[in-house]
Amino acid sequence: MLALAVFALLLAALPARAEPLTLPPAPFKALPEGTFMVWENLDSGKRVEGVVGRTNGLIVSWIWEGRSFSSFAHICMDCVAAGVSPDGGVLGQLFPLEVGKAVGFTRRWAGQAWRDRIEVLGAQRVTVPAGTFDTYVLLRRSEQVGSDWRAEQRVWYAPELGWVVKFEGYNNQGAGERWQAVRFD
Repeated sequence: MLALAVFALLLAALPARAEPLTLPPAPFKALPEGTFMVWENLDSGKRVEGVVGRTNGLIVSWIWEGRSFSSFAHICMDCVAAGVSPDGGVLGQLFPLEVGKAVGFTRRWAGQAWRDRIEVLGAQRVTVPAGTFDTYVLLRRSEQVGSDWRAEQRVWYAPELGWVVKFEGYNNQGAGERWQAVRFD
């Protein structure tokens, strides 16, 4: 009887478990051109302003601190520089987003070959200064072919918004960044 009482106390002390979030399959969507955004670096507190540019198929562009960037669905930042086509090629198979979907691919960028895998890990409700969003969590693992360089990037993509609202990226050389969305106008 004492063992049962101790077990009940231990269970009561455990934190409540969150219900798994289920999202419907999410087709690609991007914020409208001209949308103003503010981002915050979670490590330094630095704030950066940007504006959404044009969308061409699954390729989106934006201006960040006066520099222009393009990415695949705002999920793979350097894939456009590696020649990803507007339909996304093999990356386009990620859409509509669903938990468990994954793609692997090799790209060439900056004169090097890279192997990548992007996987839709799950769905999660996140709160950032820009609001509370139901998101798909995607993990990208990258490795430089012929080198020991490795990196992981995790993004929280909000399908109803059509943009990432949180980002974390780290490599095995000790570099990393964490960003969150502060505002979209």
